[in-house]
Amino acid sequence: MMRGLLLLVAVGSVWSVPLQQSHTRQQTCGYESCHKTQPDMLNVHIVPHTHDDVGWLKTVDQYYYGSRNMIQKAGVQYILDSVVKELWEDPKRRFIYVETAFFWKWWVRQPNLVKEKVHTLVNEGRLQFVGGAWSMNDEAAAHYQSIIDQFTWGLSKLNKTFGSCGRPRVGWQIDPFGHSRELASLLSMMGYDGLFLGRIDYQDKSRRLRDKAMEMVWRGDDDLGQASDIFTGALYNTYSPPPGFCFDVLCADEPIIDDPDSPMYNVVDKIAVFLDTVKNQARYFRTNNVILTMGGDFTYQDASMWYINLDKLIKYTNLKAAKENLNVTLFYSTPDCYLKAVKDANPVLPTKVDDFFPYASDSTAYWTGYFTSRPTTKYFERESNGYLQMVKQLQVLADLEKHNQFVLNELKSAMGVMQHHDAITGTEKQHVTHDYERLLNQAVDDALIIAKQAFNKVTQKDDKKPPIFDFQRCHLNESRCDVSEKSEKFVVTIYNPLGWSVKEPIRVPVGEGSYEVYAPNGQKIKTQMVKLPNRVTDIPTRSSKATQEIVFIIYLKPLSYKSLYIKKTTRTKRNTKNYNFYSHIDDFWKNMKVPEINNLQKDINKDFSLDKVPLAPVFSPEVNFDYNTNLDLLKDGKNDQELAALERFLRESRQKTRKEWDKMKVVYSNLSEEEMRMLSDEPRTVEKFDDDVELQNQFYKLSINTANGAIKQVTFPDHTTLNLSVNMYYYTGACGDNHDTAHRASGAYIFRPTVTTPTKLKVQKSSVITGDIVKEFRVNLFPNGYTNVKLYDELNYIESEWVVGPIPVADEIGKEYVIKYETNILNNGEFYTDSNGRQMLKRKLDFRPQWNVTLAEPVAGNYYPVTNEIYIKNDDLRLTVLTDRSEGGTSLVEGEVELMLHRRLLCDDAFGVGEALNETAMESGLVVRGKHRLFINRDEEIPREVFGLHLGPQVLFSDATNVKYDEWLKMANCHSWLAEELPNGLHLLTLEPWDSKLLIRVENYLEGDHSEVSVNLKEIFKGIEIKSFKETVLSANMWADEFNKWTWKKENEFEEDEMKEKEKDNGFNISLKGKEIRTFIADYDVKDN
Repeated sequence: MMRGLLLLVAVGSVWSVPLQQSHTRQQTCGYESCHKTQPDMLNVHIVPHTHDDVGWLKTVDQYYYGSRNMIQKAGVQYILDSVVKELWEDPKRRFIYVETAFFWKWWVRQPNLVKEKVHTLVNEGRLQFVGGAWSMNDEAAAHYQSIIDQFTWGLSKLNKTFGSCGRPRVGWQIDPFGHSRELASLLSMMGYDGLFLGRIDYQDKSRRLRDKAMEMVWRGDDDLGQASDIFTGALYNTYSPPPGFCFDVLCADEPIIDDPDSPMYNVVDKIAVFLDTVKNQARYFRTNNVILTMGGDFTYQDASMWYINLDKLIKYTNLKAAKENLNVTLFYSTPDCYLKAVKDANPVLPTKVDDFFPYASDSTAYWTGYFTSRPTTKYFERESNGYLQMVKQLQVLADLEKHNQFVLNELKSAMGVMQHHDAITGTEKQHVTHDYERLLNQAVDDALIIAKQAFNKVTQKDDKKPPIFDFQRCHLNESRCDVSEKSEKFVVTIYNPLGWSVKEPIRVPVGEGSYEVYAPNGQKIKTQMVKLPNRVTDIPTRSSKATQEIVFIIYLKPLSYKSLYIKKTTRTKRNTKNYNFYSHIDDFWKNMKVPEINNLQKDINKDFSLDKVPLAPVFSPEVNFDYNTNLDLLKDGKNDQELAALERFLRESRQKTRKEWDKMKVVYSNLSEEEMRMLSDEPRTVEKFDDDVELQNQFYKLSINTANGAIKQVTFPDHTTLNLSVNMYYYTGACGDNHDTAHRASGAYIFRPTVTTPTKLKVQKSSVITGDIVKEFRVNLFPNGYTNVKLYDELNYIESEWVVGPIPVADEIGKEYVIKYETNILNNGEFYTDSNGRQMLKRKLDFRPQWNVTLAEPVAGNYYPVTNEIYIKNDDLRLTVLTDRSEGGTSLVEGEVELMLHRRLLCDDAFGVGEALNETAMESGLVVRGKHRLFINRDEEIPREVFGLHLGPQVLFSDATNVKYDEWLKMANCHSWLAEELPNGLHLLTLEPWDSKLLIRVENYLEGDHSEVSVNLKEIFKGIEIKSFKETVLSANMWADEFNKWTWKKENEFEEDEMKEKEKDNGFNISLKGKEIRTFIADYDVKDN
């Protein structure tokens, strides 16, 4: 048992600073270990490698241990065992490894003898790490904060163990399905010298091969300029060996048989084919170097098969080349050494400033479906990042014990796995999804002990006292929480991880009754009780007794927490009203409560309750009213007289024309909001039966038609207007056998709709909620859709909540649901999407910046990843939509923003998963709930609002049954750890323990001219005194002053290519130019708060 605990502690340890050496022996690693190339010959770099997915068809553990081989024959532990053995046999051999998650899992289980061998192999450059992050992250759905975290985590392990020889020099993104510009920028800031890609669009690749443009200088960010440039090479064979030269137990290619007495002798033929292959490949590159990726998915489980044959290939090719003066030489190499050889050749390279999205592998295979696939998993990953940032910060700010590092590292590891290009993408088998969620859920639960310790310590002002509160997380996306539902007194603690003050709506799910909410100073907070919609309470996975939510607006200082005391009261308060509008009369009668007809006219003039009479159905010529109601079913002998009167009323009504209906309509005067308030016993309870309703706050006024369930337009404070509607649609997914491109199916990877115009969902019922804090327009849609547009008091956005599912497939047709925000903005086919949640990139319909694209799939071929943000604009207005998870988005029609919400498909797209994307829960199709935030402004950037949704306040709940209100008031129920709000433009990207030091990242999110910002690190925090600091590269595995950036000759210079000077640092005062992220390791002391 003790041995196991020591092992776990070893797994969790991290070195605090970049190491230069791990051993005293002489090192010839890195570029010094490279084979000398020949300038007058074709240098063929043989690169043995394996690509080990951190989960895909099997779980992480199944892949590592080689379990469930009936799914896929793959065992990572055997790969590393076998490779180390073979490398040790011959010093000329080379191998690269990528995924630190697997390497570390293997490393901590090795005896010292094996570890010593591996140290030798690394120090001599025979085993090299490339990439080196915890996993090979996706580049569409992953957020830049999580990418940085998982690179930092993986690289810290290599730095701890091997020092500078373990530092990767190149990025290795050979399998992600498209490549982001932001990742190029991040890798450049991390100190990588180059980047290699596997998958690029088939049309782009054809053009690049023709123009010898497979290798380029990629500018990662316009504002950062040269600092973001990185050499980028697209690999010739994606990441596979040349056809006929896969020497693996998983392959069927012929080995090299060099026994001349054998009838199977094939050296001459094999070498001839190989030489033709490499000469053909060399035609498409600008130097006399070519790289051959000799490996594939989970290859080298028996590494001897590879090395025996590669030794022969190198030997006999070089013999033939020397004998026949072919000017070709083969040798074992690595991507680092290939990159150095290209650099030494000093070629003139083309440039690139856009990204590699969307990726298509053929004319009907656009890999844009995975931008949305498995939306609940994508949401959970986003939510978990919020927890990770919170506990990293609290571990430092609350000065907690070092042993918490283990649970913190557990969550880092789980989040690193989730960035894998078959995890956050949703392109794995279903049982692997469940395992990802299990790993992440357990890690979050374990790591939240840090929050519990921190808040109990600060709240009680004494870390020696036993904890009072439990600080539990709840499933607020399903409006359920055991604490708030079962406790009549409870505390809600809300933490703001951002460096500026925020104002956020909080919704607490509770059962029936009234509640009061108290601020830390004892002041009662203004609240509104809002009934939960049926589309939420009916979610199959939701197990909850909550029927309503307490809604209030919370104000939080920067980097702070605030606790609120909530207690149930006996008095029933009616402070909101729900108005229902039905599209079909049948829905109205189902909810009818029979009034007393004889006394109705007389009672109208009295103080009667609105609850006795439902809203009248709104007349519409498009609605088929059915008045043939069988009232005999309602007769019980006691109310026959009243029912007879009702029957006469209905019979007469059937005879009336539209004009007569218009005459009969009760006309209510257009009351102002203040008049409505004055005439009502509670705010907003006076009924208006008009078809047209207006909802407004200080920023927007929405004009709504309740008859058709549509928003018509939005009016701004200056009285200008914009047409706006919110509608849900679905595409029908193609289902084919994939034997050719015409029969390609829509699946986990591929989006391939059968139509170019989606089907609009029909309105079933609409209702309006009004109140002082939030106003809502709820619309039930058929089939199985729901939208809820909300306006919060004093908040400058329109919130669009949506629920989708179960997606119906009884017709045996898969469907892909989208939401459209439709306006009259003329955007000329242009729209903007974010790159990993950071920079914005311009998109244009049916267009690619660097080649003339032909689209056989006009819908899927215009979809792009939306990590956080998408917008359209004209000269006057910008409509920005922020998402709560990664989604696919586009603007296919003028004035529209379209986002894909959920997908349920019945066919596999034949790219390896072997399963249809048909998620179910509780024996039904999966139901997904989410939200968007809409900002309509004058073409203004809203970076703080983007951060506010991505990294919003974290909410924890504690039972307070045994804590009296007066006792609670004496506690420290609010605290900010910042001395003052960070200056505009500055974001505290990272604050976490780094052994006995701190790791601090600050980011300037401004862009353009005059965007520089400065801050004094010594004056940021209240309870922490920064004594000294030293800057590292972005990934914190090398000191910044030791990184020498490579420059390249370019065909075309970039615009604004001159280096932008910035103010020099002065002591603790540091400056950041626009879009710059700076990383520091700091010594510190904790001050008394």
